[in-house]
Amino acid sequence: MKPNRAKSRLALVFLILGTGLSLTLISWMLIYNPWPLFSEQGQWLTSQVWGQISLLDLYSGFFIALALAWLFEPNPWVRLLLLITLPTLGNPVLAIWCVSRWQHLKRMAAQRDFD
Repeated sequence: MKPNRAKSRLALVFLILGTGLSLTLISWMLIYNPWPLFSEQGQWLTSQVWGQISLLDLYSGFFIALALAWLFEPNPWVRLLLLITLPTLGNPVLAIWCVSRWQHLKRMAAQRDFD
């Protein structure tokens, strides 16, 4: 197997895994309806040092992903939509964008030498 093909397959495995976890998260939220406890538990989370660190880690990841999506997304309206939805709705938005732009991203990656 060619090295680029192996990278492409591994990237696809990561995409499938991330998308599957995002779908699991959405299902979990719909089944257990955590919204009534959101404010109370959010206050508890932000009162804990590891909760603050986790939120900082989470949001820094959102903005790094947003920077990459902003760079690679050709449609300015989609970039604007990502700017609004990624920090508010999180990784399921990124998963949807990655799945919808997968072929475009693969073509762009094939035109560059990342080694």
